[in-house]
Amino acid sequence: MNFLAVISALLAIVFVVLLLQVWQRLKKRKLLSAGLYLLPTTIVVSSLFVLLLILSNLTTYQRLTYERDIAQLAIVKVSEQNYRINLSYLDSISDEATDTFNIQGDEWRLEARILKWQGWANLLGLDSYYQLDRMSGRYRDIEQATSRPVSAFSLAKPQRGISLWRLKRLMKSNLPFLDAYYGQAVFLPMHDGAVFSISINQTGLIARPANEIAQQALDDW
Repeated sequence: MNFLAVISALLAIVFVVLLLQVWQRLKKRKLLSAGLYLLPTTIVVSSLFVLLLILSNLTTYQRLTYERDIAQLAIVKVSEQNYRINLSYLDSISDEATDTFNIQGDEWRLEARILKWQGWANLLGLDSYYQLDRMSGRYRDIEQATSRPVSAFSLAKPQRGISLWRLKRLMKSNLPFLDAYYGQAVFLPMHDGAVFSISINQTGLIARPANEIAQQALDDW
């Protein structure tokens, strides 16, 4: 079970106990005694609220505990330097099982965000999380890259609650127990009929050829 969820459940129990203590003292008109319980009750409920907002945000990410296959990418050539890419999600919280993109260029590029706990947070068993962020095209030729249109599509999910990603970017070194890795990406050549398998581990994305056409494209790259 997720460690943050366990802490939230414990805080909820403590909150109920404290709230009952406050209520019993109010019934007996022991206002001073009730007031003494009111402060810790407020602290506990505030902490619980923050944790619930963090958990809500983490539901837009996927847990990452080991290398896992997350997607398959199939390529269809439409015209010269113009391809249709079907990205099928194997391990996704998305409502859609497959997304289709029209990508211009010679190579496809897939990017992800990774939230990784450090130090004591990692020892407590907190899992790393990831979210696919962007699909885009890439030109081999620098002159084409500066003059041709760039194809880019967002894969990120709508954020809910407290965004740990934005919080880390704002506070930077003030959150030493959390790393927010951006720009974890992989790019490989586009070729008609090529299929690639996409997996992810603690260090980032990994792309492997899933058919002979993809392997040949890599050999000729």
